[in-house]
Amino acid sequence: MTQTLSADTRVPIRVPKTLIIWIIISALLVQASLLWIALKTPADVNLGIVQKIFYFHVGSAFAMMLGLTAASVMSLIDLIRPSDSADALARSFLEVGVVFAFCVLTSGPLWARKSWGMYWTWEPRLTLVLLVTLLAVAVLILRMLAKDSTIGRRVGAAMAVMGAPASYLIHFAVKWWGGNHPQVIQGGGIQNSEMRVAFWLAVVAILSSAAVLVATRYRAIRLQQRTQALALRLSARVLRRQRAPMETS
Repeated sequence: MTQTLSADTRVPIRVPKTLIIWIIISALLVQASLLWIALKTPADVNLGIVQKIFYFHVGSAFAMMLGLTAASVMSLIDLIRPSDSADALARSFLEVGVVFAFCVLTSGPLWARKSWGMYWTWEPRLTLVLLVTLLAVAVLILRMLAKDSTIGRRVGAAMAVMGAPASYLIHFAVKWWGGNHPQVIQGGGIQNSEMRVAFWLAVVAILSSAAVLVATRYRAIRLQQRTQALALRLSARVLRRQRAPMETS
């Protein structure tokens, strides 16, 4: 007997053309930003070529904060009205946010070693970034290790909701509490025209790449959810068939 699947459990295999085009555009933007930074932007008088790290550092920070904020919003939606799509989006944003958080925590100390003479200081913005990253990693580990997936999902979502206010604090940390961290945009740190082009080109390239990662990860999680739903339906159907002869005897 042939079995038909509902629309929700059909697993699409073909990659959407829009996603492929998006990936190509993001790759071209990344390549263009790398070439512009390498060939057009001058080296800083004091920091030298190390200064060019900040083009990637700031863009990664934007992607981190946007990813964690979006994960917080989608987690709140999933808590209020649970749905697999909201959960998948929350997980996708959170995972991509963590990836760029590690980019920030890697590129920042490399710049700080040349600028401040040390890799790390416990100034407000750096400390908040580290704490938020640890919180996001804790949510992912909780989701992975929870024996009850439903409880792990709810508790993880509740923890992830804190990502938005934490990102807000990171953004205004220097203004409110001081510290050594430079203010690139508000402080007018970009004076050279080639540097401004490089900065915004890198930001657009990184945000576009982050969006591609979110879309790809969301698709993978949805496929996993639908596959699990299909497996549960088939298991239930097998159990019903096994019980049928016992009930009729």
